[in-house]
Amino acid sequence: MTTDTKRITKTTLNKLAQSIYGTSAYCEHIRSMRRGWYLYNADEMTFIGINANEAFKYLEAIPKPATTSPEKMLDILAKKFPNCIFKDTTKIRPLQRYIHKKIYAALDKKYSKEEILAALVLYTQSTIYCEQLAKGGYRINLAGEPCETISQLHQADAQARLVGKRPMRLIKKKKVKQSKEPPVIPELDDIIVGKMEICIKINELPADSRTLRNGWEEFIIDANGQMVKITIRPRTWKKLQTALHKFPMWVAHIRGKRGNRIKGGFELLTPGVQIFEKHPKV
Repeated sequence: MTTDTKRITKTTLNKLAQSIYGTSAYCEHIRSMRRGWYLYNADEMTFIGINANEAFKYLEAIPKPATTSPEKMLDILAKKFPNCIFKDTTKIRPLQRYIHKKIYAALDKKYSKEEILAALVLYTQSTIYCEQLAKGGYRINLAGEPCETISQLHQADAQARLVGKRPMRLIKKKKVKQSKEPPVIPELDDIIVGKMEICIKINELPADSRTLRNGWEEFIIDANGQMVKITIRPRTWKKLQTALHKFPMWVAHIRGKRGNRIKGGFELLTPGVQIFEKHPKV
């Protein structure tokens, strides 16, 4: 992904974060004198940069999950779709257009579209495949059934590749980026009280909460190794209790400003709570 001519936005950062950690991950900018971008993944909050460019570079430097090689992926496809992908070259037939989308869905999205496309490039950009394509006739679907006629344009393209007028497509290899040291999160002593806005996420009720004399509820959350003391109104606590019983999965965003130091952390001032229902991935 290039950033030379395009402004980096929150959407850009979220897409990059979700490509690494899944759809539940997201980025958020905290506004204060020590403003910065934070990555929220599961129950963890990680400082990733003072500005969007720094945050983007941090995310880009994260090692991506190991991918399946095109050769191995092709073996998987041949076993999964024996009537469509053939190891026996005498049986090779032109494939349905955009078949990678159907393969992606049939494999329950276990493998990425990029992995599937790389394997199909290996399969289709060969002399034998182009010879079949140049003959014309029909393409086949995943079940090995004829599904569409090969166009004259695709026949001509295959013939041009066979005689060397056009090169075979190659598998695109991604450049490996060197990992960089993560930016340093500001020390608590360096943060001005009442200035830095913070967001804490919880998906269950704290077990050690206590009710104060005025009816407010007080509890402590371990946020990235820092103890955060939070005190909320009775009606807000009741909403959290309702979410526990109403939703199978939920998450609450508790926002406030950094207050006075306590042992191992700090107090969250004027916390506001938003509750969201979470839906399992399908």
